[in-house]
Amino acid sequence: MIPMFASATTTANPPNFKTALINKVFFIRWEQPPSPQDLYVVDKRFRESYEAYRQQLCAVVTTGAKARVPNGEQRKGLFKLLEDNRKYICELHLVMEGNELQHNLQRIIASAQLIVTRIYDNNYARLHKSADGIAPFLTSRLKVDGNRIIHDARMLGLVL
Repeated sequence: MIPMFASATTTANPPNFKTALINKVFFIRWEQPPSPQDLYVVDKRFRESYEAYRQQLCAVVTTGAKARVPNGEQRKGLFKLLEDNRKYICELHLVMEGNELQHNLQRIIASAQLIVTRIYDNNYARLHKSADGIAPFLTSRLKVDGNRIIHDARMLGLVL
């Protein structure tokens, strides 16, 4: 069994994002759309996490239910971050939290954007309403306890 390792770091108060590496899963939680500086810091942390294992990581990107919709420049920055790091990611899970109509519409738009930008692939990128659906994929891909990884991420406030 692979030992579990969890750590988390955040930005200044109030935090705009959190990141953590739990086993071979890199988590990003966006509370609001990112600034260019946020994207730079997340990119640096992701690459440092990749260097820790020297193999592809699973990535879980979560947007909180209260997060604003990113504007065009912010969306471009997010997609560039994903494109620049795709070679380091074996599986990408996007979690868009929230149950209201606005959140459902955002998930539909995000799905369409993934298809249009050619990031979407059932074996690579998946969109989720909650983190609960991610655990089986982590278990299958990494041969670890995916439920434990999601539990640890919840304890660190990375997913609900």
